[in-house]
Amino acid sequence: MKKDRNRIYLEIILKNLQENKKIYILLLIFLLIGIVFGVFIINNSDELQKNEVSEYINNFVTTLKNNNSIDKKELVKVSIKENILMGIILWFVGSTIIGLPLIYFFVLYKGLCIGYTISSAIIALGTGKGVIFCLSSILFQNIIFIPALFFIAVSSTKLCYAIMKNRTKENIKLGIIKHSILSIISGLFFMLSSLVEVYISTNLLTFIIKYI
Repeated sequence: MKKDRNRIYLEIILKNLQENKKIYILLLIFLLIGIVFGVFIINNSDELQKNEVSEYINNFVTTLKNNNSIDKKELVKVSIKENILMGIILWFVGSTIIGLPLIYFFVLYKGLCIGYTISSAIIALGTGKGVIFCLSSILFQNIIFIPALFFIAVSSTKLCYAIMKNRTKENIKLGIIKHSILSIISGLFFMLSSLVEVYISTNLLTFIIKYI
C-alpha cells in the first residue's frame, strides 16, 4: 500500500516535470545565474569587505567550536517566518499578471545568496574547509527548499500565463484555487526546510566544525 502511494507520488512529480520542463529549465538557469552573481560579487569586493565577511564567518566558527549555546527555537521561529512570508508573496504575485518578473527575481536572489555564502566560506576558511562548511550548513535544507521554490514558481508562472490568455472569471477563479493549494503544499515544505536547517544542518555543522 505504501509502495503504491509512493509510486503515485513519483508519477505525479515526473508528470509535473515533463509538462513544465521549459519553465523548470528557465528557473534553473535563473538560479545558476544568481549563484554566479553571488560568487562574482564577493570575489570582486574590496579587501575591507572581504575581511569583514571573513571575520564574521570565523567568529561564527569560533562560537560553535566553543560550544556557545544557540537559541534554536528562536532560529526556527525566524526561519519559518521568513520562508512563509516568501511563500505568501510568491502566492500573491503569482495571482497577478505584473508579478511574473518578481517570481524569477526570487529564484535569482536565492541563487545569489547561495553563491555569496559558498564564496564567502571559501575565502574565510580556504577551499577544503569552506566546501565542507557549505555542504554541512546549507546543503540539506536547500534539497527541500529549492524544489519547493521551483514548484510554487512553476504554479505562479502557469497562473500568470493563464490570466493573460484567458480572462474568463470562472477559469481564473479555478486557477487561483489550484495555485493556492499548491502554494500551501510548498509552504509546508518551506517549514520543513527551516526545521532541517536548524535541527539537522546546525547540529551537523557544530559537530564537523570541531575537526576543520
